[in-house]
Amino acid sequence: MEEGLLMLIQCGPRVAMRRAVAAVLALLLLTLAAGCGQDSGQGDAGTPADDAGQAGEPTVTVTGAWARPAPKGEMSAAFFVIENQGSEAVRLTGVRTDVAATAEIHETVQEGSTARMQRVDAIDVPAGGRVELAPGGYHVMLMDLQRDLNAGDGIQLVLEFADGQEVTVTAEVRDAPAGGHDGAH
Repeated sequence: MEEGLLMLIQCGPRVAMRRAVAAVLALLLLTLAAGCGQDSGQGDAGTPADDAGQAGEPTVTVTGAWARPAPKGEMSAAFFVIENQGSEAVRLTGVRTDVAATAEIHETVQEGSTARMQRVDAIDVPAGGRVELAPGGYHVMLMDLQRDLNAGDGIQLVLEFADGQEVTVTAEVRDAPAGGHDGAH
């Protein structure tokens, strides 16, 4: 009996050491395997991912946002440039804002010598391309303003895309740039 106890005491630390080493090695291998499977947000060629939602990479950027000053209850218009860095076209389908009861995408069309505005359901932005919303062309109509829009104010616009992307942008309220389109939206 004493021999068995002595053998257990002598073998115990060696067995414990082997188990500890095996556990550390197993943990190390699991850590390495988990690191190899992580998505880095890079495509196969090492370029940023193009698809919306993949690693949170956006495909759309909006720059140069501005809106015209106008009093509460009236209309204004907002303008900006949409750039699509993605590999597929995107479609702007709507705009939300808390400064107007209604925000609609419009375009200015020329009929003879008269320009008029008409609502459009969407604007397509080609892959790798850009679309400018500017006076005399596409723009966002802000109707039934909920407050005065004064030069120097900033207003938030949420642009909604057909693929589920939403881009929030702050538009500076300012007068039309010099050389504008005669005050037309």
